[in-house]
Amino acid sequence: MKGRIRKVAMLVICVMLILTTNVFAQNPSKGQAGLAGLAVKADGTPYLLGMISNEMRSGWVSAFIGYSESLWEHAGGKFKFFVSEYDMNVELAQMNDLLELNPAAILLHASDSHGIAPGVAKARQAGFPVFALDVEVIGTPVDGFVHINQLDLGRKDAEYVAKTFSASNPAVILELTGGLEQDIAIKRRDGFDNYLKNISYVQIVQTIDTKWSSDNALKAVMDALERNPNINCIYGHSDFFVQGILQGLKIKNKLIPIGQKGHVVVCSIDADPTGLKGVRDGYIDCIAEHSPVLHAAILFNMIVAKLHGYKIPNEVVIDPPLVTKANVDSQERWGNLPTGKFDQWPILNQSGYKLPAELVK
Repeated sequence: MKGRIRKVAMLVICVMLILTTNVFAQNPSKGQAGLAGLAVKADGTPYLLGMISNEMRSGWVSAFIGYSESLWEHAGGKFKFFVSEYDMNVELAQMNDLLELNPAAILLHASDSHGIAPGVAKARQAGFPVFALDVEVIGTPVDGFVHINQLDLGRKDAEYVAKTFSASNPAVILELTGGLEQDIAIKRRDGFDNYLKNISYVQIVQTIDTKWSSDNALKAVMDALERNPNINCIYGHSDFFVQGILQGLKIKNKLIPIGQKGHVVVCSIDADPTGLKGVRDGYIDCIAEHSPVLHAAILFNMIVAKLHGYKIPNEVVIDPPLVTKANVDSQERWGNLPTGKFDQWPILNQSGYKLPAELVK
């Protein structure tokens, strides 16, 4: 019993939950230039930050990598990243390659929570701090983990569905998941399904694993509507394949704007530029925002603080907002930043983890 109490207490200490507003705010006289010197050793040598990502085809990952690289280089460091394309053998080999480069720290967006653990253990045993982005490392500890509670992302969309439909207008739902070999897809499914399972007027008639593919999502929508034309709601795990959803609806003559008869409610996750356009156009009803910019800002601060000898939280959990027509144009939306122009992206003023005062210039 004492062991369980101690474990719970440690979890409470380690986890920080972000409940405050995060806004983009830039000091015109400094901007990212104000970061200069934060990723440089006392002798003037730049710190090397190495990153391995499971992909960078999605807007989410490419935004995270681009923004992180921009922040790190403005801080005077060097940034090196590898992409594994969901191949765990490649990922483990890339970990070995990174260790040969003697990085100051390693950042991971892994393809398999369990599979990457041996590589993480090896790196940390050799003295390299390891940080996890979004995907948990299971089986060995990391120095820092920044993520959204993936269950909450699914729950946010489920709450919208529950409020939108009723006993007189029941929901007939098609769920399109990401790759279910990944912990994040399982949690996005479970967060949605568990919230709705006891609501009598909601029925999930089919769940299809898209493997995070827009082409697979397109085919899934067309096949599902052919079998069950009464589907009036689609829940997708990412804006990465929302184009496939909308194209499938269009081909089946069911791409109808919100407020018009026959509209199919579409709920998604991420709030990338494609998703936000869908909201503005009236075809996507809601998106649980999953901001790579917020993740990058927090991780940058944590890694810099760690390298300068400061104690950092082991885990930071982000609370996701829900994006609808009412707030799609807000300055808080990461998807409204100029695509690909990372050097123009301002520093995010966030409360998840701020730099120690002594490091702020």
